[in-house]
Amino acid sequence: MADDQPYSWTGRFIDLGPEDQRAVATLVKEGGAIPDSIEQILPRLGRSHRVELLREAGTNRIVGVGVLKAPSANYRSNKFAEAGVDIDGYEDAPELGYVAVANDMEGQGLAERLVRAVVDPLTEGCFATTDNPRMHGKLSRAGFLRQGQHWQGARGKLSLWTRPPPTNR
Repeated sequence: MADDQPYSWTGRFIDLGPEDQRAVATLVKEGGAIPDSIEQILPRLGRSHRVELLREAGTNRIVGVGVLKAPSANYRSNKFAEAGVDIDGYEDAPELGYVAVANDMEGQGLAERLVRAVVDPLTEGCFATTDNPRMHGKLSRAGFLRQGQHWQGARGKLSLWTRPPPTNR
């Protein structure tokens, strides 16, 4: 990878300093991943399993984020029910989410890089929901399959995507 390419950081959100935590929450908000305020996003990120960051070489500015979320059982079952899909095999599955890239860094394949960095190490199945049509191809190339029907979300039509455990792929 070229020296000027963003470099990766993997870890827990709570291991980041307060400035970096706020930068991540701001990127998630500005990227449109969720419409909540930064103050509402911070605790949600704090409950995540793992965070993947991309930092700009030279400045250390956070330019991309992808998160492996730890959704509640109720949230998870509601998403599968909304899609009209049986949850079998995904009862405890983590969720890929909050994939966002800084506006000035779009078009460089960073979102797809983040998706792969979050899900490729997994030994279990996972799922994602999105109302962003541009994410469909990224999810598909990372081994996700669209499941069931679309449903109306707060901003648009949502779809459910699942990625089976590695032994089933």
